[in-house]
Amino acid sequence: MRITEYLKSLIRANSFDSSKSFALVLSVLVGALIGLCVCFCLVWDVCSNGHLETDLEGLGIFLLCTGAFMAGGGVNKALSERKKTLNKDGGINNKKD
Repeated sequence: MRITEYLKSLIRANSFDSSKSFALVLSVLVGALIGLCVCFCLVWDVCSNGHLETDLEGLGIFLLCTGAFMAGGGVNKALSERKKTLNKDGGINNKKD
C-alpha cells in the first residue's frame, strides 16, 4: 500500500525532484525485474539440461548494460542533490552582498 501511494505522489507532484525520483525508482525496478528474469533463465537451463548451455559472456555484458541503465537513472538525482547542497548558505555559487 505504501509503495503505490509513494508512486502516486511522485507522479502527482510538479517538481523536477519528483520526476527524477520517479525515474530513479523506475530504473531500479526495471533493472531488478531484468535481473530476476536472467536468474530464472539460468535456473531453468540448469534444471532442464543439468548443465549451463547459456552464453555466460553475452549474459554478463547484458547485465553490465542493465547496471549502467540503473546507474544512469540515478545520475540526474545525484547531480541535482549535489548542486542543491553546493548552492546552500555559503556555497560556491551563492553571492552574498
